[in-house]
Amino acid sequence: MRHLLALAATAALLSGCGLVGDSSGSKAAAAGARQPWEKPVRRASCGATDKVETGLQGQVPLQDRVSGRSQQGYNCNLEIVGQWQGDGASWQTAWYEDCAYYGTRGDTTRPDYGVVVVDASQKSNPRPAGYLQTTPMVDPWESLKVHEQRKLLGAVDGLGGSGGPDFDVYDISGDCRQPKLLFTGPMGDVGGHEGNWAQTGMTYWGASTSTYRAFDTTDPAHPVFMLNWAPPSNSNHGLSTNEDGSRLYAVSLGLAAGAPGNPAGSSNGLVIADVSDIEHRKPGGEVKLVSEMYWTDGSETAQHTIPVHIGGKPYIVFVDEAGVSGKACNGTQSPFAFARIIDIADEKNPKLAGKLMLDTHYPQNCPVVMADYSNGQFLFGYDSHYCGVDDPQETTAVACGYFNSGIRVFDVRDPYYPREIAYFNPPAQFGKAAQLQGSQHATGNGTADNDAALTADWCSAQVRFRKTADGGGELWTTCQDNGFMILKFTNGVWPFRDGM
Repeated sequence: MRHLLALAATAALLSGCGLVGDSSGSKAAAAGARQPWEKPVRRASCGATDKVETGLQGQVPLQDRVSGRSQQGYNCNLEIVGQWQGDGASWQTAWYEDCAYYGTRGDTTRPDYGVVVVDASQKSNPRPAGYLQTTPMVDPWESLKVHEQRKLLGAVDGLGGSGGPDFDVYDISGDCRQPKLLFTGPMGDVGGHEGNWAQTGMTYWGASTSTYRAFDTTDPAHPVFMLNWAPPSNSNHGLSTNEDGSRLYAVSLGLAAGAPGNPAGSSNGLVIADVSDIEHRKPGGEVKLVSEMYWTDGSETAQHTIPVHIGGKPYIVFVDEAGVSGKACNGTQSPFAFARIIDIADEKNPKLAGKLMLDTHYPQNCPVVMADYSNGQFLFGYDSHYCGVDDPQETTAVACGYFNSGIRVFDVRDPYYPREIAYFNPPAQFGKAAQLQGSQHATGNGTADNDAALTADWCSAQVRFRKTADGGGELWTTCQDNGFMILKFTNGVWPFRDGM
């Protein structure tokens, strides 16, 4: 304990030395030059009664972990309205109308295993309505997705991140609290991990870590396997498509130096592919590469993409999953992952618009934030994982789960000058590992001492924006130890009013 307290004091001293990102700057200058934003975003201005962060932006300092302060949580312009913790959550969350669906750790010995169906019609008292327990739903990993227009819930078998070939489709068009199973069975011969619907809803793209699988879901009760496609690096993760399903925005990982489109070598990047042959069911159709964009300040593991329109122009929100340098400080790269906004107006030449960095991602702050993990480095720290947007067609805000940094909300109306407007980092569940057997975080990911890891939660899921009848707004999400939560915006920060 003396060792931890000494390190906490060191971290506090370093925090006071001004080792923070330069998040000042002129919006007018940024707008005029149109240079990409590549430093920490401007901090949110919080309410007088908020429990604000005590360290750097996005940080849960070691002294807060040791003293128990992190068990109170941190908030700025967001407060909790309702919660169902259950026995914890896994990687992601989906939703439809007044229902939410989230995965849990794949363990059939738990009483309430599988995907939790949440009835959130009473916001202050969300409760489970049931559990989906077909093979993919035991642990969908990162493939659990809803297509809202077609009212379908789908997932592949992602058990432990490398499951089998099975695929599920549920109809949620009736009572969303009672999904109706339309199909469950094997599709192809590649294991599951990630996945997403095409925006048309007529194709579901399942992902292993080496290939993408396309399923024809025109008749969702009788899906048909169409093809496997490997991206240029033969290593992949999440994905999305454009509105008509003709473009695939894929995450490609770990291309070596000298590879086509990546002469300098980098950790990951965006691949844009023409999949119109597949979406239109052309006999013998192929996936055609449109462009690739790679960078060196990411990681060997990126997570997913979201196509959006900001000010009428097309962009991709690209989310990394893990930082570079093996969680070590090298002076030039962040040890932790973050999201970025990529301009795809010219799809053959995508370019960076802005980075959604916090102070915890600024390379100069690395010694400060790495001190927070002196009692055992965990698999994820202040990394990003999943994001959500308020409206893909007219995007003004992005909300992301940044693991130990909680839920972070960004104003992206000017993608070249993003700023933070709110955050919610839920109370750490220290000492409760035995009660949270559905949480991936609480059950040993990256550390043998589970309770030691529970000095900050893992917020890893997608985030739903929802406008409320009183003109305000809320977010739906899960964090792995705190389970399902409904959060309310305060101080009028979202939805945006004219002039804000």
